[in-house]
Amino acid sequence: MAMPYVPKIAQRWVTVGVVLRPFGLHGEVRVRPETDFPERFVPGARLFWWLPPKPEPPEEEPLAPSKHRKRPPRTMQPQPCVIESVRWQGDRLIIKLEGFDTIAHAENLRGAWLLIPPEERMPLGEDEYYIDDLIGMEVFTETGERVGKLKRVIPGGAYDYYEIGKYTIPAVGEYILEVDVPRKRMVVRLPEI
Repeated sequence: MAMPYVPKIAQRWVTVGVVLRPFGLHGEVRVRPETDFPERFVPGARLFWWLPPKPEPPEEEPLAPSKHRKRPPRTMQPQPCVIESVRWQGDRLIIKLEGFDTIAHAENLRGAWLLIPPEERMPLGEDEYYIDDLIGMEVFTETGERVGKLKRVIPGGAYDYYEIGKYTIPAVGEYILEVDVPRKRMVVRLPEI
């Protein structure tokens, strides 16, 4: 399975939400949270917004003239913003950012990623890890044999699974023996087949 393209700038930040569309007439936006810590969305919280590059249209489709308002360039650096107000609507957030006061301002944020610097991530408990800290780890068996790199984390019902080389290993203590985040190294016990 091919891994999705992630722009380099997004690899240096942590995505905590995605702006779906404007909401109302006064600059509010509807946001899909992309974090296990939605409590970070409070008035006064500092975030950064960034518009990812637009995908190139297939060659067989001619470019149609844009019917949308002029938008900020999609290659700019993340821009700081502050949450003015926030409320839940089902599983989505309605957020008002300071300085975004009209529907036109909100339209400029459509598709934007809401980011934080990695050092502002919430602290985790013992034996808890951020997925982006695990991806790319070198994985070895108890005897020191290299298994491969951790390619992805697959969410599961009771627990997650780690895709490592040709193996898919349950992310439980029986199989994951050691995780060394600073050294990007993991020791596992391979399941018996």
